[in-house]
Amino acid sequence: MDYMHGQPKELTKEEMVYLLRKAKYGRLGLSFENEPYTVPVSHVYNGDRIWFHIARGGKTTTYLQANPLICFQVDELTYRGWGSVICYGKVTLSEDVAAKRQYAKLSTGSDPSDEELQQMAVYICTLAIDEMTGRKSPGYVVSGGETAAPPAVSKPTASASKSWRSAGNSLRKPAKPLTGHVRATSE
Repeated sequence: MDYMHGQPKELTKEEMVYLLRKAKYGRLGLSFENEPYTVPVSHVYNGDRIWFHIARGGKTTTYLQANPLICFQVDELTYRGWGSVICYGKVTLSEDVAAKRQYAKLSTGSDPSDEELQQMAVYICTLAIDEMTGRKSPGYVVSGGETAAPPAVSKPTASASKSWRSAGNSLRKPAKPLTGHVRATSE
């Protein structure tokens, strides 16, 4: 990597929006009973909220139901440096058909039937952003350029639409018990 080392700089609001729209995946920072948890999710940023979906059962669901105050982070690493955005706010979980339809339209451009939406065993999550911060390394330029307009919500492909519909089928299986979770203890 050939970028200058030095003090990170603040991203502009336009650069933060650009990175949020460009990134396909981000990381949720959750906390429950003094235990932090970070999990990657695919997401859509529509200008005022971050949308994602999760299974109805599992650790992420448990944490969000217990404590809906989270942070969400995206980043980009290029040969010239890095840029990162962190959003803070409260998540709302919904199982209703209207929320599932809105998410399907935002993420894939599809409009599944009510029956298909009712069968999807997922929560649609929306993060209402209370605060957004962004930093970059010296020399980093947002891929679209400093003055580039943020990308619109990308036009989904037919395969993306198909994967959204099939997600409900794969997520309807009973949640597996948490395994492989080891908590460090001091003796």
